[in-house]
Amino acid sequence: MKRKFRHCARRAGPLRPAAVARPGRAGLLASALFVLLAALAPALLPAPARGENLERQRDRYLEAESALRRGQLSRFEQLKQKLFEYPLYGYLDFAYLRKYRKKATAEQLREFFRLYNGQPIATRMRTAWLQELARRRDWETFLDFYWPQTSTRLRCHEIHARLKLGREPEQALEDALELWMVGHSQPDACTPVFKALYAASVLSADHIWQRIRLAFAAGKPSLARYLARQLSGGDRRWVERWYQAHRRPTAALTSNWAQHDSPLVREILAHALIRLARHKPAQAAQHLQRLEKTHRFTPGRRGEVLRRIALSAVLSDDPQADALLARAPDDGQDHDLAQWRVRHALRRQDTAAVLDTIGQLAPALRGQDEWRYWEAWALDRQGQRGRAMQIYGELAEKRSYYGFLAADRLQRDYAMNDRPTPARRDELRQLASWPAFRRAHELYLLGRRTDARREWYAATRQMEQRQLELAAVLAHRWGWHDRAIITAAEARHWDDLALRFPLAHRDTILAAAARYRLDPALIYGVIRQESAFMEDAHSAVGALGLMQLMPATGRQTARALNIRYGGNRALLHSSHNIQLGSAYLNHLLTRYKGSPVLAAAAYNAGPHRVSRWLPRKQAVPAALWTENIPFRETRHYVKQVLTYATIFDWRLSRTITRLSSRLSDIRPRD
Repeated sequence: MKRKFRHCARRAGPLRPAAVARPGRAGLLASALFVLLAALAPALLPAPARGENLERQRDRYLEAESALRRGQLSRFEQLKQKLFEYPLYGYLDFAYLRKYRKKATAEQLREFFRLYNGQPIATRMRTAWLQELARRRDWETFLDFYWPQTSTRLRCHEIHARLKLGREPEQALEDALELWMVGHSQPDACTPVFKALYAASVLSADHIWQRIRLAFAAGKPSLARYLARQLSGGDRRWVERWYQAHRRPTAALTSNWAQHDSPLVREILAHALIRLARHKPAQAAQHLQRLEKTHRFTPGRRGEVLRRIALSAVLSDDPQADALLARAPDDGQDHDLAQWRVRHALRRQDTAAVLDTIGQLAPALRGQDEWRYWEAWALDRQGQRGRAMQIYGELAEKRSYYGFLAADRLQRDYAMNDRPTPARRDELRQLASWPAFRRAHELYLLGRRTDARREWYAATRQMEQRQLELAAVLAHRWGWHDRAIITAAEARHWDDLALRFPLAHRDTILAAAARYRLDPALIYGVIRQESAFMEDAHSAVGALGLMQLMPATGRQTARALNIRYGGNRALLHSSHNIQLGSAYLNHLLTRYKGSPVLAAAAYNAGPHRVSRWLPRKQAVPAALWTENIPFRETRHYVKQVLTYATIFDWRLSRTITRLSSRLSDIRPRD
């Protein structure tokens, strides 16, 4: 579906809260101009700024922001009136209202939302305004402005408003129950709503037990313990036993209360067994075997416990993994365990078991490149070369990890399948003239990357595939590579390699590669997988920048190099991040004797984990070792980095390093 963007009407003066407004001739003129512009809104076109170049307007915009921060409102308004045609004009209204929202009136906000409806600043302002109205406890106005929200905090405020005003209280309590019934704590804004649930006697003991079960399943035992306060004394004791079983499963499994057989006891014991199996699967299996003699576990619960024990055994390469896998029933639904049966057979290099376990996978899984490749590998080792070569040949036509592995088996050139995106200059010019793209580009040039991404998302979220392809090309030509990569992926447009694998920061990367004796394609591969070239990338765990360095790693690496760290924000500077990230990658390669597989795994999961995953006795082929990395994320990461390094070899017009040559055998731990 095509998305049409229309240039919103703007007024010359700021949207001033009544308490700080300065009425006078200028204010009346501004008001009159607003009325005129509002009437002409449909006729306004998304024309570029006229009369002066964008660079001058950009400077004036920054000056206006500075005046607003300093409280120089007359100067702010004077500058703002000269920026009417500047793409970011609305951001000045937004900044003004957000700064003075505590004194703003509902009418001023209505004007703002009318002018900027559909733009990211309207969404952000609505959130800020709703939070302000909740602070004022102005529930009538809150409901007038409320739109459906993803924010749990605002949803709770909305339910609270309905309860306060008596608007469909029964439905409000039902909505509150939905927000309450989760396995984690909710924001403080929900507290009065949840108190209303308790006061209205909506929550029964069954409801509380249901949430307690969700909390334990989510690994939130303290929440379960807190919820138990609403239960009877007898029930509280059972929740406390469950809490202790979560924390100390071995002790719980041999406690006096565990000797009784009841549905609740079995449920708690199953939880304890699964908790114990995470680190001691064989011991958990022994406890289950003992308890089965006195407790009537249902087939479903017994099967779940056995599958979790078997999975833990395989992931930890437990010596009893074969026996534990054999005990675990196949319910046809646990696809994760089914695939680990194959990986375990690969670890043992048991080709018959590999073929057998692949044959037991669901058809959709069995047809994936991963398992087709290993099926061909097993057939080849069994002497069934005809069928193996056929599968290898089909895979070798693809630009992928398994495609490259298959091409190495066949000693073929890699199929890069590069298809540049056709894009006419007039198509790109028309797209770039859309108001949302003009705003996104200006914000990008100003270094306001988060705001720029919001505008980009708003512009592209309802685009058709061809428009998305053009948008990806546009971002690429702007040098905004992370948006180009992500937008191409949204278009499912995989084959424009210049767009998806840009040679950004080339001089910096080549210099770092020379300094630290690294393969530049490997540095590119890490950057492409870590951040997709998003220079200001922040991960949920605190990693920063192009190469997603943790601050502690950055500091340690800078100290080792005897260079200035510069603080965490310095990691967002591309050259600094590449220098430290490349040095750390070199450190890992040195530690793991030049193995790109182990270095990539350690870069993602940490050296301490990789050292635990090393073979115990004899060397293992790297491709087999990679398949048995316990963490799904790290397993995928290693494959992607190596694949991307191969593609960047091609993009750099270098002799391509064969993937198999990067897969030297993984030697046992020292």
